Amino acid sequence: MVFNNDAGRNGAVGQVQRSPGSAEQEVSWRDVVPRTPASRLKRRGIFTLVSIILLVTIIFSALRVSMVAGGNNDQLEVRIGAQQPAQVDLRQSLPISTHLFGVNVFPKAGTSSLDHISAGFMNYTPVVINGLQDMSIKFLRYPGGEWGEQHVLTLGQLSDFSTLLTQTNSDGMIQAHLSGPVKDEQGNFKPLDLNTDLNVRANLAGRWVDYMNNPHSDQRKALHAHDPFHPVKLWTVGNEPDQPTLINPLTNQPYTVADYVTAFIQFSKAMHQNDPTIKVFGPELSSFYGVGAGPFDAGGHPWMDDFLKGIGSYEQANHVTLLDGISFHYFPFENAQQAPALLMSSSNALNYLLPPLRELIRRDLGRDVPIAITEVNTNPSQGINPSHGQAAIWWADTLGMLLNQQVEYAAFFSASDVDSPYPLFIGNGLRETAMARVMQLFAHVQSNQVPVAVEHTPISMYATQDDSHQAVSLLFVNKSPTPQLIQIRPVDQFLIVSLWPSLDVSIAGNSIVVLTLHRSSTTQLSGAEAYSYIVPAKDDPTAAPLSYTVCGHKSDALANDVPC
Repeated sequence: MVFNNDAGRNGAVGQVQRSPGSAEQEVSWRDVVPRTPASRLKRRGIFTLVSIILLVTIIFSALRVSMVAGGNNDQLEVRIGAQQPAQVDLRQSLPISTHLFGVNVFPKAGTSSLDHISAGFMNYTPVVINGLQDMSIKFLRYPGGEWGEQHVLTLGQLSDFSTLLTQTNSDGMIQAHLSGPVKDEQGNFKPLDLNTDLNVRANLAGRWVDYMNNPHSDQRKALHAHDPFHPVKLWTVGNEPDQPTLINPLTNQPYTVADYVTAFIQFSKAMHQNDPTIKVFGPELSSFYGVGAGPFDAGGHPWMDDFLKGIGSYEQANHVTLLDGISFHYFPFENAQQAPALLMSSSNALNYLLPPLRELIRRDLGRDVPIAITEVNTNPSQGINPSHGQAAIWWADTLGMLLNQQVEYAAFFSASDVDSPYPLFIGNGLRETAMARVMQLFAHVQSNQVPVAVEHTPISMYATQDDSHQAVSLLFVNKSPTPQLIQIRPVDQFLIVSLWPSLDVSIAGNSIVVLTLHRSSTTQLSGAEAYSYIVPAKDDPTAAPLSYTVCGHKSDALANDVPC
């Protein structure tokens, strides 16, 4: 007999009645509790799972946002072979001057100077014009070197320069003629109205400024009424006054520092009177060895030091500003074939040369002014060239150092039609050289320099990023014949997920690579590409094109000529 233990109306214990023929069975509390349908349980499980996934997603998204907003994940660690690891802190950057990527150009082939002694000799071919655009050249110096002191430009040649500036979308720098009248083929001095008087010579420079920068200049009439107009805001006074070949027409002796200071003051006054917005640079030295280290004039006075002191004293006494920038040339070797290892390490000298110069400028002028290296190459024209490959490696490393040192203006010597030192184009401006490949590589770096403390042997590294902080370009210069492996890892990764890709990069021997990383890549091997150039092993002026690689598709890990 089964009893109901429920104390209800029928008493504490009641008899349970069964229908006839039913089997007896025990009934527990579980049998009388209502059951949840299986479909409802399934829905509840799905809801719980989705809620967990959504919560994780929200947390992960919040972490990503906080990493971006808080500046986390803005550091990269770079391991270059056996060199010390370097950290690239993307929270620090400085804008790169577009005028850092410049070149010297010469008067157009077929044109004649005012003295008729020398014709222009540079071919303005489509290869040159298009090539300068591809290299993102934004700064042209004219007429380039000693030619501008040995001869006098015509208005037609100045007009040709305006056209070239427009065609290449560049800013120009013109060196004013310091030497005075030049004899023509008949022995007559030209221009006819030019003599040795300093004020007259300075007035010629002022007239050039008026022609270039004033669309209503009285010189723009008759044959020149329809000359192209492209203002030039950058000017220099003379070319290499420290060289004994540049003679002061007032003394018939090489210039002293004091002579040049006097001339510079008069020239700058006359030039600024015709356009107060221009910038006049000096002293345009053939070299600079360091503060107090020379070069020196015939009286033993250091050119750079005494020039700054003389100009600074005049400006402060007369409450004027006449010097808008410091300019000099940089050719570190007379014989660049000797001691290739010395050539490869010479770019480090800029780290010791430029900071003391900036301190000297501040001391003597009482302000900062930009630095312009208006001619730069391995050696001067009368020097001995290295191999084409060595020259390209040197130029890449040197240009990287100038970028690191925040140099505002640099003009490679030269664009074309000068065979020594190596130009950007050879064969009458029809073929690009290895030096041109270096400029093309730098066209792919970003617009801001990121300071990096890193070893430079055997591989130098330079870091840049764009304005939006979405792209980072690392430039590597391998100065040895040995391939190297470079490992790039984001710092502060969370759950092995980063806003920047992790990469292993192969750098071939004697090569230059620009690697660009893109932020917010979804996988570790995406979001990066590379431009690379392996310099010629033989002394061959023919330059192979740059190689382009999308990272993440490298099939042979041992292929050092493919970066990633």
